[in-house]
Amino acid sequence: MNAAQIQTIKENLGINLSAEQVLKFKKWQKLFIEYNSHTNLMSRNEVGNLFEKHLYDCLSIVLWEGFLKAANGGKLLDIGTGGGFPSVILAVAFPSLSVTANDSRSRKTNFIALVKKELGLENLEVICGRAEDLLPQNADIVTFRAVGKIKDTLPLACKHLKNGGYSVFYKAVGAEDETNEALDAYNKSTRRTSDCPNDCPGGGRDAKSFKIVPYKLPIDIEHTRNLVVVGGLEY
Repeated sequence: MNAAQIQTIKENLGINLSAEQVLKFKKWQKLFIEYNSHTNLMSRNEVGNLFEKHLYDCLSIVLWEGFLKAANGGKLLDIGTGGGFPSVILAVAFPSLSVTANDSRSRKTNFIALVKKELGLENLEVICGRAEDLLPQNADIVTFRAVGKIKDTLPLACKHLKNGGYSVFYKAVGAEDETNEALDAYNKSTRRTSDCPNDCPGGGRDAKSFKIVPYKLPIDIEHTRNLVVVGGLEY
């Protein structure tokens, strides 16, 4: 991470990284590139865009105005975290946020465990396994980045959320249509009885609202991204 990138984060996202956080991101970048050279975390062609398309993209969750409130002492579960996007990035940038990184592939979670140790990220927990098989995590926020369609992942998010929690999906084009389709399918299929156990599919919750927050990545080519935030998840 260089001075221009630090300034971009400050100007566009309003995040003031401390010197310690910058050093952690630099160390993370070195670890990522080294690990990716022998164990696939992402396409090697993408490594050159590690900041623009991945680190910056993950931090863009702050453009949703509810994030900082939830991050202050809250819990975030990142399902299908892959190489740690956004789990590791958010754990470094927001030390008051408790982050759980979940993935079913051990080569991914082994790397995140290494990062946790090397960077001393006490607010980061790593769980290897299928999110479907985990006990409810009671999170304030559940995130998905590059993990399936919303209609397929929303019920899983609801299983792991507190009442009133939020699901956040990082999406590209077609976000509104995909979200409407997902909410329609979810609200028709989920059980809404008050005695539905928290570990039943969807937890008996009705997804009541959503918000789409568009943003652009700091690259020359036009590249619009979207945060899809689904809220109002209560019994």
